[in-house]
Amino acid sequence: MAIRSKEEVVDFLTRAEVVAVGTSNMGSPRQRMMHFAVDERFNIYVSSTKGDPKVIQWSNIPETAMLIHQGEEFMKMEECEIIGRAEILKDQNERDKAALLLKTRSPIVAQFTEIGALDRLDFICIRPFTVKYRYVPEILQGEPPTVFEFHENREAVSVWDDVRAKARAWKEAVRPLSLTASLVPILLGGALALSLTHSLHAGTFILTLIGAIMIQAGTNMINDWKDAERDNDNIGGMRPFTGGSRMIQLGLISRADMGFFGLLMSVVAALIGVYLVVISGWQLIPLILYGVFAGLFYTNEKGKFSFINIAPGIAEVLIATTYGVFMTMGAYYVQTGSYSFKAFLISLPVALFISNVLLINQFPDAESDAKTGKNTLVVRLGKRKSKNVLIACFVLGNVIIALLPILSYAPYTLYFAFLSIPFAVQAIRYAWSNYDKNAADIIPSNAHTAINHLFTGLLFVFAYLLTELNVIIPLIYLAASFLFIFWVWNYIERQRRVMNDFRNAFKK
Repeated sequence: MAIRSKEEVVDFLTRAEVVAVGTSNMGSPRQRMMHFAVDERFNIYVSSTKGDPKVIQWSNIPETAMLIHQGEEFMKMEECEIIGRAEILKDQNERDKAALLLKTRSPIVAQFTEIGALDRLDFICIRPFTVKYRYVPEILQGEPPTVFEFHENREAVSVWDDVRAKARAWKEAVRPLSLTASLVPILLGGALALSLTHSLHAGTFILTLIGAIMIQAGTNMINDWKDAERDNDNIGGMRPFTGGSRMIQLGLISRADMGFFGLLMSVVAALIGVYLVVISGWQLIPLILYGVFAGLFYTNEKGKFSFINIAPGIAEVLIATTYGVFMTMGAYYVQTGSYSFKAFLISLPVALFISNVLLINQFPDAESDAKTGKNTLVVRLGKRKSKNVLIACFVLGNVIIALLPILSYAPYTLYFAFLSIPFAVQAIRYAWSNYDKNAADIIPSNAHTAINHLFTGLLFVFAYLLTELNVIIPLIYLAASFLFIFWVWNYIERQRRVMNDFRNAFKK
């Protein structure tokens, strides 16, 4: 008999051990063998660690094709093809159900259950649209396959789900955590102008902030566009710190779209810059041109001109000056129409700390970068010497902070910035111990370096607000800063725990 009942097909799926899972890569297939479980409604359950590329793909392009195959001899082969749509389970009851079904079928789920770390896993349910069961001898005799259609699952799909998924992909493409690199100097330049001139043009300040964030987001996309093939070889990078957004490699955004929107955002930012030049003065032009030039040629495709490949430290100096010195001085100039030596001095710790963020993020990628001709400072100097450069920048930045009030270049409230020192100490401690170890081991140093830069910058702003405004407003700002820092720290800590639990599960 060719036609099987649902119970018979479910029984076949239960006897199978793994499924070949196919997802979309901008129209090209990506496949992986995965352990799975099935329920009585043909829902297929699989699991993987949070942040896994397959899970990221599913969250953005949920359409899925699966093939389950059994039989050692051709004339005894059975297979079941399932076309459906994946959903990452958020409801705890559904997660518990998936975990229970997978516990005896998936080694990953079994290990994570044993160590009590199921919260580090994502559980995915592929709800079927069509299920086709075939038995080779019957197919050869001209019998039709057994087909089940699930119209209710098709009708449950909302077009807005796809819109939200595409929005998530573009959010990752701009790398929102990295945008603090432009947020900090603009806030600092505005606070410094307010403190010294006792006024702030709010509209111009907001436009400056938008322009700075757009040029950085555009630069992020352009670098992803140029590095697409080279970063595809990077299998050691540990997101969210390294390897770009990887949206192109995951097939969630085409390379052409990434390049187009990166250039578009850069053009819009440049137009904002032109407007700011018109209202504030031509002396802003060199800073804008410097930033655009540095962003466009920081990195490039293989064999083409890039600052990162000219000489040791050139690219790092460009980033430090752009996202430290020049953005701070530019924001100050837009408000005041002049430059200030004080603005230059106060920007130096910000420049040193953002260069550390860039430097520490190069450690996990060093081997892949070396193979693909991306000669970062860590590739050129080696990890041991680069670790010493990192420590020196931390020390020098804090020495400058200590000296500025004593030399009357900054208010003594600047010493509030020393509240960020524990993050610097932790970053140094982890870098010292793990600089030459596995990429996952240095994640805490990545995290604490990034937070040190952000927290120091926010505390700089607080220091200048205290000198000019009623204490209530600075305290509200400080509370908001603490909440922001906690959110960033919590986000990064979740990433670290996922990788740590994954390694621990397989050590056992």
